Amino acid sequence: HGVPMGGVLNAKPKQDARPRFVVAAHADPGATGAPGHPLQRIQIIKGWVGSDGSFHQSVIDVAGNADNGATVDPLSCKAEGEGFATLCGVWEDSAFDPQQDAVYYARVVENPSCRWSTRMCLSLPEGQRPDGCDNPRIPKVIQERAWTAPIWFDSSR
Repeated sequence: HGVPMGGVLNAKPKQDARPRFVVAAHADPGATGAPGHPLQRIQIIKGWVGSDGSFHQSVIDVAGNADNGATVDPLSCKAEGEGFATLCGVWEDSAFDPQQDAVYYARVVENPSCRWSTRMCLSLPEGQRPDGCDNPRIPKVIQERAWTAPIWFDSSR
């Protein structure tokens, strides 16, 4: 029995049953002048409110490799290192508590890449670049992310 993104898990699981999530992602192939980038990892983020009323979250790497050595040179936007065209994995919540409301979503992280403004700055001759090109508060390298709609667990249902 599956639950789609944005859905609610059944609150009456069988004895010792825990939610299991299947995740898959494909890298964006990109387009002329805007290349796609390999995937680095897929994560599951679990959130819940503790008995003290504070929000907690747990981030679990399900597929890929956060330490894949991928880098990008911010002076040329040349990417180095390996990544994945496709990732998939399965994760089971071993800390599941049927008395605790929770929310789950998947996040897909690409390898590092130059920020769009870095690419624009590098396309201009050095003497014609606006001041923002040298602003240290504007990151030159980023990691693009995509995320799913959440899946909710409501213990009162």
